[in-house]
Amino acid sequence: MMRGACSVFRVYLSTCLPALLVLSILSLLLAACNLSKADCARSDVLCVGLVTDTGKLQDHGLTQSAWEGIQKALSDGVIQKADAIESVDARDYAKNIAFFTQSHYDVIITSGMGLADETLQAAHLNPGSVFIGLDQPPELTHPNFHAVSFPEDQGGFLAGALAAGMTQTGIVGAACETAGIASNWRACEGFRAGAQYINPEVIVFISYREEGASEDLFKDNAWGSATALGMLRDGADVIFGVGGGTGEGATAAAAGAGAWSLGSEQDQFYVTREAGSRLLSSILPQASQVIYEALVSIQKGTPPGALVGSMQLAPYHKAGHFVPLDLQARLLELQIKLKSGEIKTHIAAEKPK
Repeated sequence: MMRGACSVFRVYLSTCLPALLVLSILSLLLAACNLSKADCARSDVLCVGLVTDTGKLQDHGLTQSAWEGIQKALSDGVIQKADAIESVDARDYAKNIAFFTQSHYDVIITSGMGLADETLQAAHLNPGSVFIGLDQPPELTHPNFHAVSFPEDQGGFLAGALAAGMTQTGIVGAACETAGIASNWRACEGFRAGAQYINPEVIVFISYREEGASEDLFKDNAWGSATALGMLRDGADVIFGVGGGTGEGATAAAAGAGAWSLGSEQDQFYVTREAGSRLLSSILPQASQVIYEALVSIQKGTPPGALVGSMQLAPYHKAGHFVPLDLQARLLELQIKLKSGEIKTHIAAEKPK
């Protein structure tokens, strides 16, 4: 409890006080909180710091998965110290990263595409540290920066397969944020491919939010809701929501109308309470294993290679009683074969120009 309270206070400081004063107070706070006494300035001590986006550490998604990999590395003795800062405002990203670099942390991991610029800049200024960017563009390059990408098409494929296995009308739909963001494109086109893999006759509606205001990117709940309801009126009975709050609007609207829904990015059972018992599952990026393996490589003195996480379906929760056991078994088999490459989605990395 003490450590959790200290994390909250650490976030408050990083938001409310000037940067130099923050660094001074944070140093005292870390000691007061009885964190590891490991000296990060020593060459035989490997320290890892994680900076979140404006979500929480326990986000039921990517950041939580990455933290699990860090904690495993700590418990296995691969690293000697691990701490996290939860950012509450995008303006805090740079100074939260700077806290770890100025405290001599060897590896700084940042979670979310919103931190890409700050992470790359910090890598440029701190060549002695290793930076890992979760869900950040792999085309960003710097000798000490490594992006972790995810096969969102495989996650979408699993969601589509589940939707096709559950539909009673033979029509399923996906309400998705702009196709201009490659991860959205891969997830939603993967959904189409997975549904048609299970049933070539299934009708798949896919709608991308391309006309809305830019300030509503990833938070156009109203568009997601209206799009999902329109698909339901046209006969769909399973809806997949993709793209932050935009996708959550679709998931909640479908569930509220009595249809099955599927979420993305986070386990929407905990995030979108309105989905309740009508949420089949969510597709989740998994970073724990790839982060653990990257830290092992760094500990051995070798740079990590290409970092690619994996995708999986979240637990079925209350819907588990309704998803046939043979379908659950088939989905598990598909997940394994997608990861091994035995099954290909044939989805482009991004929307063709």
